[in-house]
Amino acid sequence: MTVLFIGGAYQGKAALARERYPELPLVQGLHLQVRQVLEAGGDPSALLPGLLGKVVACDELGCGVVPVDPFEDRWREETGRLCCALAAQADAVYRVWAGIPQRIK
Repeated sequence: MTVLFIGGAYQGKAALARERYPELPLVQGLHLQVRQVLEAGGDPSALLPGLLGKVVACDELGCGVVPVDPFEDRWREETGRLCCALAAQADAVYRVWAGIPQRIK
């Protein structure tokens, strides 16, 4: 089973993931992993196979002003693309606001 939790920073994604899916490994901070891959010159889509079968928590980065810095803009876009690809394969997707989960898939 693959599950994705998305939402703003410090909204309780990881706690909810642990509570609802304690039997699955938890990957926290997917957005930070994407950044590390980009900084190393890699392709973030290569992370996708390693995320399957896990619960993944990722901060939403696309709800604010578009960054002026090209790297920051690319990080935001690549994180969004990876989340879309993961959501397409996930068994469940939750958006978390103020600790309240909303199942969107």
